[in-house]
Amino acid sequence: MGKFDNILLCTDLDDTLLTTDKKISDENKKAIEYFMSEGGLFTFATGRVPHGAKLMLKYVVPNAPMICFNGGGVYDFETDKIIWSRTLDSDAKEVVEYIDKMFDFVGIEICTLEKIYFSKINRLVREHQAFEHLPDNPLNYNQINEKWQKVLFMTEEDQLQSIKDAIATSPYSDTFTYVQSSPWYYEILPKNSTKGEGLIHLAEFLGIDISRTIGIGDNENDIGLVKNAGVGIAVSNAIEQVKKSADYITVDNNSDAVASVIYALEHEKIKL
Repeated sequence: MGKFDNILLCTDLDDTLLTTDKKISDENKKAIEYFMSEGGLFTFATGRVPHGAKLMLKYVVPNAPMICFNGGGVYDFETDKIIWSRTLDSDAKEVVEYIDKMFDFVGIEICTLEKIYFSKINRLVREHQAFEHLPDNPLNYNQINEKWQKVLFMTEEDQLQSIKDAIATSPYSDTFTYVQSSPWYYEILPKNSTKGEGLIHLAEFLGIDISRTIGIGDNENDIGLVKNAGVGIAVSNAIEQVKKSADYITVDNNSDAVASVIYALEHEKIKL
């Protein structure tokens, strides 16, 4: 019997597990490997598509499927397959067209199960493409016939609120789930798709009681994960809404936050 048997730990990547320079610290790696060796199930809960999240495998290889697309899918590293997902309905194209016509500065990416398409390119789109080593797939959103998993609007930080306000006052405000996943990204997700919903499906798939789950995050798109987990944890650099939703607040992302959670769990400072 391991110390962490039947415990599922899901952590956000950016600004939670990852340091500001987008790496996983040696202390976090060591603690995660220890957690898994003692029977724990570890994985990521991310807005990234599987292709982008796979870059993290050079640091840590999870032993459980990953919550991806901000809760719109669950991906199994072992079989290289999506084992559960939700897709956007066709009205999403109308929202994209609405925002595209209103704001000439917005970058637009369309994510499907297999690809990310760059439908309107700006500086942030190119940075995202380079960081996640994404192949170049420029294509107008009207020409993408595959099912859409999510849409990313990308703007400079001081422009993002205008996108949020435009959607909030539009006829589409209640049609989908909208979430800010970084200071520069605003996303369209299928209705009721959150990392918290993804956690419920993942726990069911693994046969883990939801009370035996831990969710760690920092941003608006992590609120569902933190709320739905048996124990929800915010890093100290998290936004206030995440902190208010959390059962515990740990150290910041540059101070080995996931390791701190694992060792606090071991010493019963965090209890399930």
